[in-house]
Amino acid sequence: MRSVDDFVAFARRQWRRRYPDWLAGVADGDLDWTLHPPTQAEALASPDAVAAWATSWQRFGARPGATVEWVSRRWPSMGTQRLPARVRASGELVAGLVGQTAGWAIARQAVDGLTRGWPDLDLAAGIAAAARGMLALEADDVPRLHAVLGWISAHPDSGIWERELPVVGIDTKWVERHRAAIEPLAASITGTGTGLRRRGIGFLVRDLAAAADNTGLSVDLAGLARLGFVSAVVLVVENLTTVATLPPLPGTVAIHGMGFAAPTLAEVDWVRGADVVYWGDLDTYGFQILGRVRAALPQTRSVLMDVETLRAAGDFAVTEPRPYRGEIGHLTLDELSALAELRAGDLRLEQERIPRELAHAALAAAVAPHG
Repeated sequence: MRSVDDFVAFARRQWRRRYPDWLAGVADGDLDWTLHPPTQAEALASPDAVAAWATSWQRFGARPGATVEWVSRRWPSMGTQRLPARVRASGELVAGLVGQTAGWAIARQAVDGLTRGWPDLDLAAGIAAAARGMLALEADDVPRLHAVLGWISAHPDSGIWERELPVVGIDTKWVERHRAAIEPLAASITGTGTGLRRRGIGFLVRDLAAAADNTGLSVDLAGLARLGFVSAVVLVVENLTTVATLPPLPGTVAIHGMGFAAPTLAEVDWVRGADVVYWGDLDTYGFQILGRVRAALPQTRSVLMDVETLRAAGDFAVTEPRPYRGEIGHLTLDELSALAELRAGDLRLEQERIPRELAHAALAAAVAPHG
């Protein structure tokens, strides 16, 4: 007999693989699973357990989006019994089972707007490719997404910088944050892409074991891989100014993480083989980047992203104008505590605002065991 808990575990395994196609409507949205009803011998051996099992499936079948099929079994010793035999769950219900109710609803709202806005286009492939990006949207990002795509469809060869996009309601980094949703959809709509220009990623790299006046060099990802540093610690820092003002640190190479480009550092062998320390802004986006870096580089530790730092330099915190409200994964309990305190007041403490003495002491302690 398969239990409701068994099905929830199955749904979690299936969700990541199947939800892009469910969202795009290119696959059946129902998750179908056989329940392996008991035999007469099993029912006679554990009648109370079988009854509780059947009741649990009866309750589950009452949920919106769930269908439980029942079969009749005639057993010589127990007569005719009705037993749950198969369950089907809609994509929306599966989203709820895996904790993605809000994200799924927002993504579905985005898809509805796309199909209304471009009714003559087949956007299924673009929607499936953009699904993860759309699941990360907040509710007020949906009209922004539609407006950005509308502008791009009207100006497919604009050639302007993406930070210059003249769409009301977005900031200069909005396209960068939501590129995973925008680019596949724009390609489906225009047949080419966004038509926007963006600067190539140039990672500023400093060998902190060298002289204090080492200004470093800027390289793309391929150039970074060719550097071939053998470093005990790689310190990834969110902001450029902070990289430039780092103190000498033994056995440490510092890299400007370039915001949401930081997870791509996992493609560099010598970074992947090092102890990685991440230092980002104490705000919701800083923790979102940290979570993504740790997902790509599981050994990542954070520094100066804790409650103690927030309280020590709290006088320099400001209000975060557009905090990220979504769920952030791959954080430790200490990091989640700091995130909760930030969210309680919608605070933002940028790393440049932390006094240098405090920051440099924490950085030295973070790399000391490896020096």
